[in-house]
Amino acid sequence: MYLQELQRNWNTFGQEDPLWAVASSPDKIDNAWDIQEFFDTGSRYIDKIARWMDANGLPQGRTSALDFGCGVGRLTQALCGHFKTCVGVDIAPSMLAKAREFNKFGTRCLYCLNEADDLSLFPARSFDMVHTAHVLQHIRPHMGMRYIAEFIRVLKPGGLAAFHCPSAPAVYAYPEEGLACTVATGEQALAMEHGSKLTVPVTVTNTGGHAIGMDQLINAPVRLVHHWYNLDTYKVARSHGRQNLPQTVLEPGDSVDMDYRAASPAAPGSYVLSITPLDYFSRPMPNPDAAQCAIPVLVIPASDRPGKQPPLAAARPYSETHAIPVETVEQVVALAGGRMVEVKSSQALPGGQVSSIYYATR
Repeated sequence: MYLQELQRNWNTFGQEDPLWAVASSPDKIDNAWDIQEFFDTGSRYIDKIARWMDANGLPQGRTSALDFGCGVGRLTQALCGHFKTCVGVDIAPSMLAKAREFNKFGTRCLYCLNEADDLSLFPARSFDMVHTAHVLQHIRPHMGMRYIAEFIRVLKPGGLAAFHCPSAPAVYAYPEEGLACTVATGEQALAMEHGSKLTVPVTVTNTGGHAIGMDQLINAPVRLVHHWYNLDTYKVARSHGRQNLPQTVLEPGDSVDMDYRAASPAAPGSYVLSITPLDYFSRPMPNPDAAQCAIPVLVIPASDRPGKQPPLAAARPYSETHAIPVETVEQVVALAGGRMVEVKSSQALPGGQVSSIYYATR
């Protein structure tokens, strides 16, 4: 059941905004990525891995590479510059469809659907290199560890498993009294087609006594979520979407303007759209009714025009974030018959997530 849910989430991401789901720059949401610019980011990332490979003499062969959680092939395509053949695997058919569309290497690069909790799709000792980046963090740790063991199993002797995995979650520094902020909009009433997305300009104001956001000193982020209240049935679709505040720190009394994007509810009808601020533990602000903004929205049936996207799912997709301690990853690699060569850990912000890149062989 968990893999099915994981597949549903990422398949929906792949249908709606696949490049942003892979590389989530705030200014690239709503299919705003330039395709060449997007793939250039993958080339730069793999070039760093290749420099490590050259400096350390691993892998000993450069025939075949596996890219786990390949998405639309951003890194798989880059790996093709260093290996004769590359295979990308992913759980989302929609992502793989885009990867095949973007493939520039013909039969040197293949993409495969993997719906299992292992890599039994491939025999042992199949690849000179196994690679993954920013994928294991979206999989629950017990399953992520199983995949890491599989990386070693399908690796040739003298091969290289180069994989990224967070090793410690972010630790947020919220004050005991909590945060306080409000969301306001000048919109009085709106209309949208079913299956589309609505953009609502909002102003977020810090009404508390503690700074909000993340930088070298502040670690108290806030996000906005939205709920749909059906005025015909009185039913509520909670947490139908969420969006982080812009990368800024709001001191007490400060405000920031932003566009909030809300996917439509499950069916046409008369609704109230409620946009609500929460901290990252999903705790509401004091006096939550005053903190949120509410806008009447008429959702009309979708027009039947060529090329229109299918209706958005009633249950909105979500992306999980997990971490596995370095010591645990090292134990998994050793028990699978591998040897850890190097671990590089970094933390972009104090209190933020600790990311680790592992280099292992067998």
